[in-house]
Order: sequence, then C-alpha cells, then structure tokens
Amino acid sequence: MEEEQENSTGAELIPLNIPDGDYDMLVIPYEDATANLLVRLNTLNQDYRLKYKNYPIHHIQNRIKHKKSIEKKLIKRNLPVSAEEARESLTDIAGVRIICYFEEDIYSVVSLIKKQSDILMLIEKDYIKNPKPNGYMSYHLIIGMPVYHTDGMEYYPVEIQLRTMAMDLWASMEHRICYKEEGIGPEKQKRFRDISAELRTMENEIKMMISG
Repeated sequence: MEEEQENSTGAELIPLNIPDGDYDMLVIPYEDATANLLVRLNTLNQDYRLKYKNYPIHHIQNRIKHKKSIEKKLIKRNLPVSAEEARESLTDIAGVRIICYFEEDIYSVVSLIKKQSDILMLIEKDYIKNPKPNGYMSYHLIIGMPVYHTDGMEYYPVEIQLRTMAMDLWASMEHRICYKEEGIGPEKQKRFRDISAELRTMENEIKMMISG
C-alpha cells in the first residue's frame, strides 16, 4: 500500500512513494547509460595501457539509486514523489565512481571522457584543486549519456566521481565516522583536514618514487 500525506491545506493526499513498477521502468535507461559508460571507460583504460604502458584507472564502482533514496531526496526537496519527477529533477539516479592511482591520472581520464563527441558535459566541479573545508577531495562530473530507443535517442545524466585511492580511503572513513557519530566536532574536523593533507603528501611521495 502506498504511503500518503496531506498537503498544507489538508485537502489532498500526496503519495510518499513510487510504485515498484514505475521505479523499474524509470531505472532501465539509466542502467543502459551506465553500462554504455562502463564499456567506454574499460576500453579507454586498455587503450591507455597499450599506448603508455600504464593504467590510469585502478577500479570502477557503479550504482543505481535505490527507490527509497529517490523518494527521500524528492521529499527533502519538497517535490512530488513520482517517477516522472525523479526523471525531470534528479541527476544522480545513475552513479559511477572511478578510482585512479594518482591525481594526474584523474585529469587524464577526465580529458579522455571529454573527447567523446556524443557525451554532454552538464556539470563539472574540481574538488582537488579546490578541496571542501573538511578536506574532501574528488573530481565531479555530471554527463549526459546517449541511450538509443526504437523511436530515437535520449540523453540520461550519469554522475561521475573520480578519486585517487588515497582520496577514496579518506572519504570512506570520514563517511563511516560521521554516519556512526551523526556528525563530528571541530577537533575531529580539523584532524580530518590534516589527514587529508597527509594522505596527499604520501601519495605524491609514492608518485615521485615511481617516477624517479
């Protein structure tokens, strides 16, 4: 049974969840867009290896946003809870995380993605050159991936996060501790910033060892 709530006038019941069938239909093209992107990334990684004798990508993770997560995000934004609204308003239904070895590898992969002529660049944020105040570093893209249907082609957004292994370690630990403690105080926040800088220094030292 679908959950409902009254609006501010109390005159109308507003659905609080998306029917399972609507959700299943919603995510199909996002799954196709993600699969398309993963094939391209793996091809680029292999081609990079042949040309430069090195892999820029360590591994790739991907996910399709769960129904409950979509519903919560729409409710948080005070938007109608429907598959149609999710399609129109959300850009992170499909997500891909690319874990690279070093910072320069991230910029190499971003450059290769941008060279794909049928991909749209929608949003780009560089949290490596401009880390967040808590020390978080990553490179964020939202791209439009082409998905072909029997009656034509549409673009679907895919959120991409690019991190080094050190950045991913920091983000994973920070998320775990903040989730467990429901937020952290100023002292731990400062320590997280310091650890982020230390991991970056360590990563650069390892890079120099390999290069030298």
